Amino acid sequence: MNSSQKIEIIVGFSTHRIEVLPFAKDFMESAEVIFLEEPPNENFRLVLEGKISEEDYVLNEEFWFPEFEKQTLKLLKNFHQQGKKIFQIEPYLEGVKILQQRAEGIVPYQPTDEVLLERIAETEKNAIGKLLRFYEVSLTGDFEKIVESVKDFSKADAERFRLRDQLRVEAILKVLVSLKQGLKKVYVEAGTIHLYFKKLLQLKTSDFCKVYQFFLLQKVLKPLVGKPYVFPPGELLTLRYIFNRKENPKTENLLAARSLVYIKIIPKEELLPHEENPFPHLKEELHAIKLVELLDFEDCKRLYFKLFWIKDYKEARKLIEDYLKFR
Repeated sequence: MNSSQKIEIIVGFSTHRIEVLPFAKDFMESAEVIFLEEPPNENFRLVLEGKISEEDYVLNEEFWFPEFEKQTLKLLKNFHQQGKKIFQIEPYLEGVKILQQRAEGIVPYQPTDEVLLERIAETEKNAIGKLLRFYEVSLTGDFEKIVESVKDFSKADAERFRLRDQLRVEAILKVLVSLKQGLKKVYVEAGTIHLYFKKLLQLKTSDFCKVYQFFLLQKVLKPLVGKPYVFPPGELLTLRYIFNRKENPKTENLLAARSLVYIKIIPKEELLPHEENPFPHLKEELHAIKLVELLDFEDCKRLYFKLFWIKDYKEARKLIEDYLKFR
C-alpha cells in the first residue's frame, strides 16, 4: 500500500473540558471511525441508540466532569446516527474495572486474560503504594522528602502510562486491521500526557497508516504562547520518566516542587464556557503555569507549608501573587 492510500489517523490530544468539544467535533466529523479513551461500558450503546438518556448514563456512573460527558454523548449519538463506528478502547482501565468488580464480589461478564490482569494489578499496586506514601510524607515538615515522594510516584505513574499506552495501541491495531479495507480517516481521542501512545501508534501502523497529532486547543494556544500546548510541571516530570530522559535531579526536583504549588492554584470543579470566557479551564491553567514558572525550589518550599491547608484555589493563588510582589 503506497502512502497515498494509507489510512489517515488523527490523534487529538485533549482534556475532558467542554471548551475542547467544538475542536474535537471538527475532527470527528471528517472521520469514519472514532476511538474513545475510556473502558467499555455496557450502557454506552444504549445511549447511542437512544434507549437511555445522557442524563441517566451520567447519573449512574462516576465522572469528574459530568457536563462534558453529557455534551460529548449528544455529539457521539449524532455521529452514530450518521453511521460512524465508535469504539471505547482503554484496556488498562478496563482491567482496573474488572479488578475492582472482583474485589466487590462481582463476576465480570467478559472473558479475561489473567496474565495481563496480573500485570495491571501489579502496576496499579505500585503506583497506589507510592501515592499513599506521598500522602503520608506530605504531613511531615521535610520538604525535600516530600519532593522525593512526588518523584517516586511520578516514576510509578510513568510506568502505568507506558503500559496503558502499549495496551491501547495493541487493541486499536486489532480493530484497524479488521476494518482497514476502504477505511480512509480515523479519529483517536487521547489525553494530553499520552505522547508515548502516539509514538507507539505511529511505529505499529506505519505500513498502512499515516499518523498526525493535534492538541485540540492549539489554535487558541499558539497565538498566546507560541506553542501548541503548555504542560503543567507535574506532567512535564512524568513525561521525562515516560520517555526515560537522562536523570537531572535539579530539573526533576524543581518540577516536583512546582507541581506541589500548582495543584493548589487550579480549580477542581467543572467550569462552563460562556461568551465572555470561552476557555475558562485553559485560562486558569495558563495563569497557574505562568505563576509557578516564576518560582525556584526555595520559593516552593516556603509556599508549600503556607498553602497546605488552603482549599480555595483563588485564595491560594492570591497568596502566591502577593508573595511574588514582595519577594
